Amino acid sequence: MTGEKKSHGWGILETVLVIVLIAVIIIVVVAIWGQRDLQSLMAGISRQLAEPTATAAPAQAVIPLPTLQPTVVPLMPVHSGGQSDPEAVVASAGLERIKEPWSTPVRCEESFNSRSAWLVCEPGVILDATAAFTIPGTEEPWHINVPEGGFTYFSLGEGVITIDGVALSLPGEEGLNYLVLIRGRIDDTIMDSDLNGTAVVTDFVAGHAIWGIMPPGAYVSHDWFRDQLVVSSTTGGTNCGATGCSRVRIVLFDVDSHFYQMYETHTGDIDNWTLLAEN
Repeated sequence: MTGEKKSHGWGILETVLVIVLIAVIIIVVVAIWGQRDLQSLMAGISRQLAEPTATAAPAQAVIPLPTLQPTVVPLMPVHSGGQSDPEAVVASAGLERIKEPWSTPVRCEESFNSRSAWLVCEPGVILDATAAFTIPGTEEPWHINVPEGGFTYFSLGEGVITIDGVALSLPGEEGLNYLVLIRGRIDDTIMDSDLNGTAVVTDFVAGHAIWGIMPPGAYVSHDWFRDQLVVSSTTGGTNCGATGCSRVRIVLFDVDSHFYQMYETHTGDIDNWTLLAEN
């Protein structure tokens, strides 16, 4: 009896030990396997972070840029004096002066009138007899320098002269010629500082319009400019017939300030200018 009980007791202990051993083995296996899965998971995450993800670049919206063009705007004349009004004198956004025009310290000795004396006066520069005018023989746009510290002169029956974003509109009429003077930017006396401008001339009559660059100076000569008025109103030059045009409009423009004036004069009375418009 004693031997049977002892044999039965050892059987229970053996069973318990086996169960404990199996449990330990299971725990160890689970721990090892879990650690491997965790390492694999972390490695996969690291690879995903390290590898660049290819994504499609967002489509860029194409936004058209506005094209800045001078717009012709008709102006009310200051004083018509019973003469025909200009249909369109000058054009630019706002039609305002940028600033007041620069006044030279050189004393004006002789002018047509006090209002135009800022540009046409004695002592002034001239184009001598050897200077060659440009007479464009083709109708495409022509480009001409407006010199820093100097002037550019035009004579034409019609056309549009665009400079520094401002368009001088010169509509053609029977018996009418335009004389235009543009004063370039004021000389800043700085070497390598290029303040030359470019005028673009369009809608003119090829073979008849003329223009030329005048030298630097305080004014355009009163006497020289009067000679050009005589040509337009008597012999005609290239823009009028053999006996000239009965009316001449004078357009004065300052690039620095965008100040402009338009006058009109008549054959036989070229020293008397009627102011049609200014800003």
